[in-house]
Amino acid sequence: MASPVERVNALLTEAIKPQILKVVDESGGCDGYKFRLLIVSEAFEGKCTLQSHRLVQAALAPIMDETHALTICAYTPERWSQMTTEDRQNAGCQDLVD
Repeated sequence: MASPVERVNALLTEAIKPQILKVVDESGGCDGYKFRLLIVSEAFEGKCTLQSHRLVQAALAPIMDETHALTICAYTPERWSQMTTEDRQNAGCQDLVD
């Protein structure tokens, strides 16, 4: 059986085909999943932040009933490449970068 992080990775990879995908399970034994993720994909091109987040949530629909919290950092490849380290820190996603 796949771990929660593996399930999230599989769902997002299939639906959104990201260039970058980092998923952190911050559940810490809580009842329900708590994820923080960074996703960079051309699928977000031309979409506002809300639309990008809805796209991610739709891809994760099979596990949303089990999910307590979801923090999403979603960017186009162009926007991600333009962001400075400070921008990424302010967005709360710098620590998700290798």
